[in-house]
Amino acid sequence: MIFSIKRAHILSLIAALMLATLSVTGCSGSMQANTNKTEESSVAPERGSDDETEDVSENESEEAPDTATAADTDEHTVYLDSKATRGAGYISVNETFTDQKGNQYNLFMNGLKEENKDAMLEALSMYYDADNEDGLTIYDDAFADAEKYDDYADSGTLISHAEMDPELDNDSEQCWAGALADALWVNGWAEKLQNPITGNTFSSEDDVFRYYNRKITNDGADTDAAVDFLFMGEFYMAPYNSIHSAMLIDQLSSEDGLMKSFFSSNLVTGYDLTKEPDNIEVLKHCGDQDSDAVCFIGSVGEIESEGELLEADHAVSVVGVITDPNAVGTEESMKAIVIVDPDNDAHPSEADGVGENPTIEQKDAAKEARPNSVTVYNLQRSKDVNDVPFWLMKGYADEGYDRVMVLYEVEELPHYSEDVIAANTETEGTKTAYDSVDLSLDLLFTTSEPEPIADLYGETLNTAPVTEFSSGDPVNLNFLIANKGGVILDEDYLKGKDLIVDWKVVRDDDGSVVAKDRFVANDPIYYCTASDTYMINLNQDGNKVVSWDAGDYTVTLDLNTDRSVQEAYYLNNVPKEYHFKIK
Repeated sequence: MIFSIKRAHILSLIAALMLATLSVTGCSGSMQANTNKTEESSVAPERGSDDETEDVSENESEEAPDTATAADTDEHTVYLDSKATRGAGYISVNETFTDQKGNQYNLFMNGLKEENKDAMLEALSMYYDADNEDGLTIYDDAFADAEKYDDYADSGTLISHAEMDPELDNDSEQCWAGALADALWVNGWAEKLQNPITGNTFSSEDDVFRYYNRKITNDGADTDAAVDFLFMGEFYMAPYNSIHSAMLIDQLSSEDGLMKSFFSSNLVTGYDLTKEPDNIEVLKHCGDQDSDAVCFIGSVGEIESEGELLEADHAVSVVGVITDPNAVGTEESMKAIVIVDPDNDAHPSEADGVGENPTIEQKDAAKEARPNSVTVYNLQRSKDVNDVPFWLMKGYADEGYDRVMVLYEVEELPHYSEDVIAANTETEGTKTAYDSVDLSLDLLFTTSEPEPIADLYGETLNTAPVTEFSSGDPVNLNFLIANKGGVILDEDYLKGKDLIVDWKVVRDDDGSVVAKDRFVANDPIYYCTASDTYMINLNQDGNKVVSWDAGDYTVTLDLNTDRSVQEAYYLNNVPKEYHFKIK
């Protein structure tokens, strides 16, 4: 896959415009999942070996003879003795537990087995503390935990795609792949699919992680794009999401795309937690029963030393939430989050049993053998210096810094469902994303400028978007058209046909249409990138500005409605809305 250098330059920085870009995550090498975990616990023995079980059985019998848990002396690390094994077939729980102080809480959690459900609830009853300022890490073999081999924290070296040798199996920036692999495995999707590299069905979350590691460069990635690559065989990274975006190691091929007719772009639903902090309530879906259970990918990031939110730069999988059933309101009831962190135990050690220059196979074995865990972090609702609300994960800090970590966004990945597949199966398009265009509307925003913004690079969009206009101001809608396919949309492909964008503006209070028209997009749109900015003068008739009444308005765009342009997928050509106000 090749990005247009011109388009990448034009579109590379629009993260300041919208927090939708938070799904692009590049993992800092200094990230640590549990700053209170001791050196001993970071290489804790797993509960699968008879010898290992014998080593700890005496302590367990002395400290907690009737329980299925054992804890380190600092009580920040707990080991379940559930005897549950790794593999597919996870369950969810919506259960109540009571802590040692007599407080009652609800646990909504996915990613458990029948064998470790009771042990998990017991561990929380014994060791969960709503006042704890540190994370509580709980180890069990059955948790789905795709870990990176090395986060390069000790050396301070980050290996980007520009320096990457695929033979070295670098994964320092692939937190997104580990988090996504956990969600795909827990929610039953991966176990239904065949790994083209091995020719066998995916066998674990680590196997899914390896697939991404072999296919995509070691950089930050959009989890939505990674989902589409797995199912549809396309990998489109919106170039404005990140300066450093992952790319495919090799060109797209016919083996890429494990369910090409399934339009997986509709699979993931994102929930912003800074614009809408009460969206955190969706994490209760982790406790939905049977096939309704879901898992989330979470985007986390820092607050700078002066108290301002930064961009999200790390991905985790979110498998649960703890709530207070007696509290009133979201802020009071949401007590803790349960996550799986790809950086947990991402340090080569003697426990791996390999030397200084391990082979790919040795790294694979080490990652799969490392202990699996979840970590519980208490939540605290707060605001930054700009009065932007956020959810702080108490105890989750960037190693070596005083900056604390914030949960910016969660993306919901539903459980495997034939109904979901049927509802999103493409019947009209070519389903061959690598040799066809695949168009969608992208990045809508309004301005009062008379000309389209020619350069979206740098700080331009910090001040460019306008959502409130005075009567008589020109209202101009700017937008991009993304081409996620592998073919340039140009005259040779169009063969005399027009790519049409239908638009209309509706007054919200009475639903009346105040303006509508058709827009012809006739510039080439390069493969795996987006067009230069298009602009529509919404309230202009020739050179005259048409004044509209004060109020709220919605503009709707619809792309290629007459199917005049052949595409890989038509299901992503859904109408897009943008809202503005006239004062």
